[in-house]
Amino acid sequence: MKNKKAIVTLIIGDYYSQRWHKLCAANWYKYAALYDYDIICIDQPLDESQLARSRSAAWQKCLILSDQRVREYERVVWIDSDIFINPNSPCIVSHVPEDKVGAVSAFAQFNESLPGKEQILINRIIEFWNWPYRNAKEYYLGALLPNFFDQVVQTGVMVLSPHKHNSILEYTYHHYNDTPLGNFEMDALSYELLKANCVHWLDDRFNKVWLTCMVRDYPFLLPPKNTEIKPIRVWKRLTRGHYQLPVKKVTVPALNTAFLNNYFLHFAGTSQYMPWVDTNIKSWQDISL
Repeated sequence: MKNKKAIVTLIIGDYYSQRWHKLCAANWYKYAALYDYDIICIDQPLDESQLARSRSAAWQKCLILSDQRVREYERVVWIDSDIFINPNSPCIVSHVPEDKVGAVSAFAQFNESLPGKEQILINRIIEFWNWPYRNAKEYYLGALLPNFFDQVVQTGVMVLSPHKHNSILEYTYHHYNDTPLGNFEMDALSYELLKANCVHWLDDRFNKVWLTCMVRDYPFLLPPKNTEIKPIRVWKRLTRGHYQLPVKKVTVPALNTAFLNNYFLHFAGTSQYMPWVDTNIKSWQDISL
């Protein structure tokens, strides 16, 4: 333990470990050096029980604050391993009170994009990704949770204090399971954090989801509406990923612009785009078509 702050992620499995080391490590370490963070990459399960084996390793982010490598830090920043950090970003911890969990609102990313036109964006994403909800209340209903709240915590990035927030994370891990929405720990953890009234909302640039950027700014990159029969769709998904990527010459400038315009760029469900991002780019003047 060298510093008082740590950035923590999970890279369990060769695929995730190799992707993080190849694509993310350099820009994370630049950011960490700038603001005195240690980086802790957890590459082995924190729990090997039957419960752990029955669900995604993503749930184990709820156990990090009790891990001996993490628990003595004053502040911990959880970051999913499919995120690029713009090294020119501000220090995320400085934006969050110590007793609060810093996080970005999942639905605010749409609402703040085009004020008054958020329904247009939700309609667009439902058309292409078949989301079964349009707002936070519908989200919690779909997750079979009480729909008391108007926001959803995007748990890909969280600022935490081990001595204050460990109990909430561990309770979520042991008392919930996957919901019909299929978002692993996010549904239950969002609910428990909001129920505890401990969330401090961050600028959404600290966890900007690339999917949101496509829906809002680059809809021409979205895949065509799927009209093929299921066997063909399954075959394409197995051989090409979720869908065939758009033309690289058009996509790369959009990706690099999104990287420059945000602090942490999150590729949740769209990691096939990650190799096309130039994390060394420093200015829009370096972007070429």
